[in-house]
Amino acid sequence: MNKKQIAGLLLLPALLSSPLFADEITDQINEGLKAYETKDYKGAVDELKFATAQLEKLAYEENKKLLPDAIDGWEKQKIKNSNNQMAMSIMGGGTSIKGRYKKDKEQVDIEVVANSPLLAMISMMLKNPAMISADDSMEPYRYKRIKGVKKTKGNRVEITLLIAGQIMLKVEGRNLKDKAVLKQYLDAIDINKLKEKLL
Repeated sequence: MNKKQIAGLLLLPALLSSPLFADEITDQINEGLKAYETKDYKGAVDELKFATAQLEKLAYEENKKLLPDAIDGWEKQKIKNSNNQMAMSIMGGGTSIKGRYKKDKEQVDIEVVANSPLLAMISMMLKNPAMISADDSMEPYRYKRIKGVKKTKGNRVEITLLIAGQIMLKVEGRNLKDKAVLKQYLDAIDINKLKEKLL
């Protein structure tokens, strides 16, 4: 059993204590155990799939707390992440979190993707400067000691960082009057906490 599985088991009691999901999830897990004990394996899988889906919702709500508050003068928007998380599951798993911030016509989107097979492509690009230089809209970017890439196209500026080889942090701005706001949002993110919670 690896560290992530152990951490998941340790977290389970806390998740089950949530007033919104506790009874429903506990009941589904118990039904799954009953089905397993009677060798109704399909029934067990169905029950546990339902419980897993509810646990993923709880985990997502916890992970959203990793996103920063809006900086002065900006407003944090409510966005749904269910479709994106479903796409992550289809493409091999991982965690996805998104946040959106607005100020009049200016907009900043923050996306965090962790433990996904999709990150291999980003890692390959960052390790090969020739791939970056081949695109005129892209240039190497470094935030503190973290390597990344910056892409500018029209009214859109996008900074992508790869943290510890397993977490992609993307900050994208549109219609920005001052591109320095992207660094302000990067500064507002607790990167150590990202690594602690997602790795």
